[in-house]
Amino acid sequence: MSEIPQLIRLERNDTDMDLSYADGSKFTVTYDDLRFTCPCAKCSPERNDDESAKSLRREVESLPAEKPKVRTIGKYALAFDWVKGCSAGIYRFERLWALANGQDPDGGKPYVHGAW
Repeated sequence: MSEIPQLIRLERNDTDMDLSYADGSKFTVTYDDLRFTCPCAKCSPERNDDESAKSLRREVESLPAEKPKVRTIGKYALAFDWVKGCSAGIYRFERLWALANGQDPDGGKPYVHGAW
C-alpha cells in the first residue's frame, strides 16, 4: 500500500466519526461500517462469504448507537471499545484510511487463521 497521510484528528459523533488527515482530506465513517469491518479473529471470518457477511451486518446494525472509547495502539493503530459488541479489533491506520476512502479494508482477501 502506498504512503497514507497522517491522521491528525478523530472526532466522535453520535453515529459516526470524522477523520481529518495531514493532506487536508476529511472523511466520515459510520460506526456501523467500523464495526462491520472489525479485523479481529472472530469478526473477520464472518465476512468471507455473502450469507455470514449479511448476518454480521444485521447484527452490527441491531446494536444500540453509541460512541466508542478510542485507544491508541503503539504508533500504528487504534482500538475502539464498545459497551455492547466486539471490542477486540485493532485497526491499523492503513485500514482506517481504506475504510474512509470506500475501499475494501481487507483488500479482497478472505480471513485466514495463523501467521502469514
